[in-house]
Amino acid sequence: MSDLILPQTRYYGSKRKIVDRIWNTITNEANLEFDSVLDLFGGSASFSYYAKLNNKQVLYNDIFQFNTIIGRKLIEQNTNELTHQDAVKLFNRVPGVNYLNHITEYYNNIYFTSEENSQIDVYIQNVLALENENIRCSALYILFQSCLMKRPYNIFHRKNLNMRLNYTTGNFGNKQTWERSFEELFERFINELDQVCFDNGKVNSAHNYSALNCPLNADLVYIDPPYFKKEGSTSYHSKYHFLEGLVNYYDIPNNINFNKKNRAITINESKEFEDKNNFLNDLRALINNHLDSHVVISYRNNGIPSIKAIGELLRSFNIFDVSEHNLGNYNYALNKNNKINEEILFVCRNMKINLTQMSV
Repeated sequence: MSDLILPQTRYYGSKRKIVDRIWNTITNEANLEFDSVLDLFGGSASFSYYAKLNNKQVLYNDIFQFNTIIGRKLIEQNTNELTHQDAVKLFNRVPGVNYLNHITEYYNNIYFTSEENSQIDVYIQNVLALENENIRCSALYILFQSCLMKRPYNIFHRKNLNMRLNYTTGNFGNKQTWERSFEELFERFINELDQVCFDNGKVNSAHNYSALNCPLNADLVYIDPPYFKKEGSTSYHSKYHFLEGLVNYYDIPNNINFNKKNRAITINESKEFEDKNNFLNDLRALINNHLDSHVVISYRNNGIPSIKAIGELLRSFNIFDVSEHNLGNYNYALNKNNKINEEILFVCRNMKINLTQMSV
C-alpha cells in the first residue's frame, strides 16, 4: 500500500511520498489503536486518503475551500461521475449566459496565457452552475490539479508567466508539462479519479473549518501545520490564493490586492498558524481542543519553533506519553536544502484512553 495512486502534482508540504512511513510509525512502532482519524490540516489529503485505505473513518478538514473540495472528492465521495468528454464540454459557452471575464481582465500575463485565462473564465462559471455535487467536485478537482501542473513551482506566489514562456532549460520545472492543454491534463486527472475513488464502508466526511475552530474530534488527531524556516517563509494562502479565488469566482474583483504584482486574492486569508512568533500558542490552544484523543504531529528538524520547543510543549500535557520519531530525509519539492531536511513525527499517546480501555 506504499505506492499510492494519487495525483503527481507537487503540492507544497504534501506527505504523499512519506505517508507510508508516517502510518507505519503510528500503527506499528507506536502501536496506537484507533478507529477514526481527524486530519486537521488536510491539504492534498494524502494522510486522510491513506487512513481511508486502511479502513478508518476519516474526518478531513482544511481552512481553504478549494482544499475542502479535494477532500470531499477523495475522502467523502466514493465515485467519480464526470467523464472526460463531459469535462471538456464545460469549456463551451452556453447560449444566453452572460459570462464574466474576471481572470482575463485582472490576470493578464500573470499566471496563464490569454487563451488559458479565457478558458478558465468560462469553465469555472459553468462548473459552479452544476447541480450534481459529485460532478461539480470532480470538475473543480481536475481544474485545480491542471492549474497547478501548468505553473512553474506549482504555486501562485509570484507573477512569473514569463518564466514558463521563456524557459529553455533548468532544474525547476518541465516545459512540456506546462504547455499541455487543459483538455489533455483533464484526461489524466479524470483517469486518476476513476482509479482512486472508492468506498471503504465508513461514513467519511470533509469539512472547512480553521484548525483552531474545528468542533470535530476523533480517536486520533493528525496535525501537519505550516512549517517556518529561518530564512523566512511564504504563507500557504499566498501560494494557493488563486485556487481559493476560483471557488469564490464572483467575489474576486472585490478581493484583489492590487499592491502586489501577482494580484493576490485575499479571500479566506488567515493568520492562524502563519505567525512563527505565535506558533507555540496556537499549537497549545489546538491541542487543548483534543484532550480526549491521541495526537500525532508532523514536523521538520529545522523548523521554527525548534524540535526541542515543540517537544517541551507537548510534554507539558501530563495526559500524553510523548515519543519522537525521526523518519529520515524527506525531499520537499523544489527545495535546495533537501539533504538537511528530516521529517520528525511526534506521537502523543493519550494515557486517559489507555486507562479507560484497561478499566472496561
